[in-house]
Amino acid sequence: MVLAAEFGQILAMATPDLAELLIARGPGTHDTFWPGLRLVHVTSPMERTSMVYDACVCFVARGNKRVHLGGRTYRYDPMHYLVVSLPLPVEAEIVHATPEDPLLALVLHVDVGEVGQLLLEMEEPDAIQAHAQPGVYVSAVHDELAEAMTRMVAVASDPTRARVLGPGVMREVLFHLLRGEQGAQLTQLAVNGGAGRGVARVVRHLQRHFDEPTDVEHLARMVGMSASTLHRSFKEVTSLTPIQYLKKVRLHRARLLMLSDGLNAGEAAFRVGYQSQSQFTREFKRLFGTTPTQALRDMRASHLG
Repeated sequence: MVLAAEFGQILAMATPDLAELLIARGPGTHDTFWPGLRLVHVTSPMERTSMVYDACVCFVARGNKRVHLGGRTYRYDPMHYLVVSLPLPVEAEIVHATPEDPLLALVLHVDVGEVGQLLLEMEEPDAIQAHAQPGVYVSAVHDELAEAMTRMVAVASDPTRARVLGPGVMREVLFHLLRGEQGAQLTQLAVNGGAGRGVARVVRHLQRHFDEPTDVEHLARMVGMSASTLHRSFKEVTSLTPIQYLKKVRLHRARLLMLSDGLNAGEAAFRVGYQSQSQFTREFKRLFGTTPTQALRDMRASHLG
């Protein structure tokens, strides 16, 4: 059996082309032949930076990373993995990384629908809990999961193996995540029942309709919950209220529009649902630490460089 403490060494030994690929392509994020699996190579520290994590599982082969949400810090390293079970605005931080000692990580995006289907096949209704579960957590890497994730990386390095073997290995990874010490937290957001389902539906709605006006009462009616229950359950899962969550989604979308579509701050603010540019500017600076105009200049300079 593979020891969890040796996970980083196993990745390098089982997939010798992985390290070569990262070095050849240089620092950055690199796609593989399995959709949703990305390899990350970082050679410098990163200050706390606001970003949105999609539903994913994050493993570290070398170094460590921190995610901050709701006053809590989640640290993951070669012996611990991070699970984000629905899109969440977080602050990410890399304390140490150099060209000689880089952070090497794997990000595997998870389809919650696949999790739900696997749960049906596992026939474990007792795993379903009535109360909402936090949408982010850190767990220890156990032997079976380390082995399955290592095979996933190996399969993803070849297009034919990814196409033929990938689905089976992916199911194995999900199986071990669900059987892990905090698998109920991932389960809660995939089952058709409980407060977690309502929160997940609201998150999907806010992600798709972020530019539309809304309030907690409307969102609660949409999922058949009282406003107070939705407010409490949403905060248990995301560490944010629904309106705080919507605000962060809008600000991240606006920043992306400014860079990708070349919109100015006023146009981006209006596009994501803000009626007041001054309010947008205040909230943008509070989240990102700089004004929209300065952020756009910095992003353009970085992009051109």
